[in-house]
Formats: sequence, C-alpha cells, structure tokens
Amino acid sequence: MQKPVKSRLIVFFVIAACIAMCAPEVGNADTIRIGAILSLTGNAAEYGLNMRDGILLAVEEINKHGGVNASRIDMVIEDSKSDPKAAIEAFNRIELTRHPLFYLSLLSGVGVALAPLADEKKVVLVGLATAALAFTRGHEMVYRYYPLAQSDMPPLLRILRDLKVKKLGIIYSNEEYGIEEQKLLSKAFEDIGGTVLVQSFEMSTTDFHQQVNAVIGQGAVYVACVGANLRNAIHQLREAGYGGQILMTVAGADPAFFVAPEMQGVFLASPIIYNPSYLYAREAGEKFTARFQRPFSMFAANGYDFLKLISGLLEDRPMTRQSVRDVLAAGFEYSGIFGHVRVRPGEHEMAFPLFPTRILNGALTYL
Repeated sequence: MQKPVKSRLIVFFVIAACIAMCAPEVGNADTIRIGAILSLTGNAAEYGLNMRDGILLAVEEINKHGGVNASRIDMVIEDSKSDPKAAIEAFNRIELTRHPLFYLSLLSGVGVALAPLADEKKVVLVGLATAALAFTRGHEMVYRYYPLAQSDMPPLLRILRDLKVKKLGIIYSNEEYGIEEQKLLSKAFEDIGGTVLVQSFEMSTTDFHQQVNAVIGQGAVYVACVGANLRNAIHQLREAGYGGQILMTVAGADPAFFVAPEMQGVFLASPIIYNPSYLYAREAGEKFTARFQRPFSMFAANGYDFLKLISGLLEDRPMTRQSVRDVLAAGFEYSGIFGHVRVRPGEHEMAFPLFPTRILNGALTYL
C-alpha cells in the first residue's frame, strides 16, 4: 500500500521543482531585484555612468541600513548603448532571465522605445533624465522622475527676456527630445514677439558647420541635444567665432561640462542641487565624491534620489510588480535632494523644479 503513496510524492516533488525552475522570480525573501537600462557607452555614456554610480551609492546606503522590508536590493544593470534598439534587446534579456520588480531607463529615445514593453509585461518603467512628453503619454505602467521638456521653458524665456534677445537660432537633434525642445521653445519665443531660425541634425553628426553657419547671425543660439552632440555643437559655435549668447538644455547641467572653456558664459535651466547652500544635496554630493572620486552630477543625483524615494514608498508593502504600480499611482509628497516633489493620485510625472543659471568660472551661478 505504501508504494503508490511514494510514487505520488515523487511525482509531486518533480512537478513542484519544475514549476519553481520555470517560474520567473521577482526576487526572494532576501532580495529585491531592480532592472536598469542605462547609457554606459555611446553618445550619452557620460550621463549613464554617473547615473549608474548614483544608483549604486543609494543601494549601498539602503542595504547598509537593512534594505527594504529587511530585503536587500540587487541591481541588474544593462547598457542601452544610447540606442533604442539595443535598449529593447537589453529589456527582453533582463525580463527573460532576471524578472525584476521594476525598471529604470535613461534618455527620451530609449524610454519611448521601452514604454510599450513595460505595458505589455505589466511592469513599472521609471524614466530618469527623460524629458519627452511621449514617454508617459498613454502608458499605464510608465512613470518619470525628471522634469518635462516644458519645464525648461520658463527659465529659458526669463533668460532670453533679460538678455533682450529678438532673434533666436535653435540647433536641435532630430529625435524625440531635440524635436520637442525645439517646438516648445520656438512657439514660446514667437509668442513673446521673437523670431526663430531652426537647424536640425542627426544623432550621428560630428560636423556642425552647416548648422552653425546658418544661425551665426542670430542674437542667441539654443542648442537642444544631449551628450557628445551638445559639447561638439557648442565647441564648433565658439570655433566659428559666434559672438552672441549661447543657451543649452538642462542636459548640460553636469560638472563635466562646467569646466570646459567653451562652456563659459553659457545659460541653461538647472535643478537646485548645485546650490552650495542646499545642505541635503551638498551632503549627498560629498558622499558621492568620496566614493567615486569625481563630482556629483544631476544624473548621479537623479538615480540616487529615486532609489531613496521608492525605497521609502515600498516600506511595509508586498514586493510585487503591482505594489510598485499601486504606490506610485496613489500619489505622494517627497522632499529630496531636488527639493519638494508633490505627485497627485493618478499622475505619472514626478517632476522637480528648474531655475535659470549660467556657467561662470567653471561652476553654475543661479540667476
């Protein structure tokens, strides 16, 4: 009589083992797995490497103090190569093999490409340093911790008014972020009586002489792009002897840009983190510099602060994908290194404020 019982038990354990091996894991009782698809190489590698290290610093601090609900955070970081196609491949690879609790991404083009996959897999995707409106629009599982492209407009218009600029040139990248920045600023500047001359370029561009020559007669030039393109375009404006005022996107709010000679005098919208009087950001920056031996940037801060934010929201919550969605959808108020952030229930935008600034003597001056 015992043989059939033993056989049934053997079959039961074999089936249970198969289910355990085949079922995707979000983590275990001691681990919370988080996926991050960042630009570790390519045009925006400088941003991605800083963001990665900001995230890792936050994870070290959170784990040192017991993790979240007594579970340690384990980051799964892949390189998007600053390319949407490579980002999709990275997402699919992580989803198949690691099945994280939620994902982080960097750059508008990458985020826009990943957003439909997040909805399909019912997993939250949070965009960092991602400004394009299309990223969150119409997506159930997609959130942003970064200002919209629209947030650049009030500080930029204030700068242009103060400078009494009447004729504006815009050099912009022909992708989601650059196109949106160009359209928003063109309309806003024309609405206050200015004229705009626009010049686009492809992401692979290294020679900007055509665009520079077209805008050389404008009173000011706004450069709307990120990474190496931003640096190259401004360098070539200076080389051409452009004598007007130069403005750039918030993507230039990075100490690596501040110290470059061609960046001196450039105007931009920036977050509060570079204000030495803001102690919370200064303390985080000092810890980052001590750990990684380089200055704290907005991109490092963006990764660092969101990990602190989400770890607080998930305290005493089940560690499921739906729980992440629920805590973000419920709305919250949070005071972090970018200042106070208020998110109403149902909103997908977690934006922090930007202020008019100028690069002087290798540092940001708030105007």
